[in-house]
Amino acid sequence: MLEAVNLQKEYFVSGQNSAKNTIKAVNEVNLRLEKGEFCALVGESGSGKSTLSQLLMGLIPPTSGDVLLNGKSIVPKGKRRERILCSKLQIILQDGKSALDPHYTVYQSIAEPLRNLMNLTRNEEKQRVSVLLEQMELPQEFLKRRPYELSGGQLKRVCIARALAAEPEVIIFDEAVSGLDVLVRKSILDLLKRLHREKKSTYLFITHDMDVALYLANRILVMKDGEIVEQVSYRGDAECFHHPYSKLLLNAMAPKAVLSF
Repeated sequence: MLEAVNLQKEYFVSGQNSAKNTIKAVNEVNLRLEKGEFCALVGESGSGKSTLSQLLMGLIPPTSGDVLLNGKSIVPKGKRRERILCSKLQIILQDGKSALDPHYTVYQSIAEPLRNLMNLTRNEEKQRVSVLLEQMELPQEFLKRRPYELSGGQLKRVCIARALAAEPEVIIFDEAVSGLDVLVRKSILDLLKRLHREKKSTYLFITHDMDVALYLANRILVMKDGEIVEQVSYRGDAECFHHPYSKLLLNAMAPKAVLSF
């Protein structure tokens, strides 16, 4: 499916006396996402999670290593991302408002990937957009609204619908529920769990909240300082985590945080 092989990304920063220092944002990462899997990547801010997500999406080139989708390298070779990757790989970011064109209606935002990536008639497009909005549990009259007329949770649902429009094989959620209040966050997480059961797509959910990772995923990757320090299959027992950093993240959770979901 989607695989990272010895993936590394380095950045050069200026230090004292104009010397250049190397920062390894992602350091020799190996991971494989299987078809239909719901996997979570958890780590604190600055651990390299977002850089890894951009590498996995084929948005930036690695310093070394490779990213494979169904056995084929997707490492960008030019400035433009291959069109076919847009239909197979989608990403949902934290800020829903800036992810949407403020001049577009909800209908236009969801329909745009359909027009660019799928050969549909106008009636098929309308039907597809309507079904997607229904799956997001939003009323049809929202199709005429613009981003500034939506709440944070509603914006997130529109972004999810837009990502699902072209029926991608893999969706990456990069801190997709950060900044939402508890009840809205819970509703979005439950929506993602339902969509995953129904559509059988492959999801990688990136978060700094261990409780969210435990609630969503059947496999959890723990990232620290650009490295995957632990990978576990999670079946409801936190004793499966052994790395000291994983235990630190667990201990940082609020008491009974997982049960609160």
